[in-house]
Amino acid sequence: MKRILVLLVSILLLTGCSVKYDITITDKEQIKEEITITVDNKTAIEKSNSLDEYLDYYSNIYADNQGYGEFNVKTKKGKEFSKFIVKNTYGSLTDYTSSFSFRSMFNKAVIERVGNYVTFTTSENEYLKALNSAEYLDEEFFYEDFIINIKFYNKVVNHNADYVDEKNNIYTWEVTKNNPKDFITFKYSKEKRYDVIFKDWVMVNLLPIIIIGAFLIFAICFGIYIAIVRKNNDRI
Repeated sequence: MKRILVLLVSILLLTGCSVKYDITITDKEQIKEEITITVDNKTAIEKSNSLDEYLDYYSNIYADNQGYGEFNVKTKKGKEFSKFIVKNTYGSLTDYTSSFSFRSMFNKAVIERVGNYVTFTTSENEYLKALNSAEYLDEEFFYEDFIINIKFYNKVVNHNADYVDEKNNIYTWEVTKNNPKDFITFKYSKEKRYDVIFKDWVMVNLLPIIIIGAFLIFAICFGIYIAIVRKNNDRI
């Protein structure tokens, strides 16, 4: 069985495509996974009769593939680029490392728990290994970049990420042919980043917050109006 991501092989390797792989590790070690695959519309149309047909075809690949049956798949059309957005959630780090998508990129990962710290280190990057094999050296097939973003709800004390967004506690690994990553590793403590947790909670519940806030403002304004009317009536 080929180890390269079945999810990405027919899309990512098309000229001009890129992949953004977002993971959130919550304070309870739940894993929220989101894969965003951006395709050039011109290239997509060249490979199919129309953009809609192209997006439908590859969406069905997700739906028909047993390994990705649990994923929530959406497509988003744009003027120049379109996207496949694939989401899933895992109950723990162990569940995540046993998943089809993770094992397609890395053979395994070592998770060490010592005191208040958790260290996570992957094995060799199977994704790069497959891309560099002779089987995929056709000039038509190459990728621009593969970005891995991991957001932590806990404080990170060690890592080999390329970039760090301290404000949002997001660590980024950029995988390209000029910047290959044989493995990724990080270590975090049990100390929580409550600012990050709160911001994510607000974003997830933004619509209910807006609705409730608008209702409260209306209720307060209406109450003030009633109070003013009654006060004016009492003067008469």
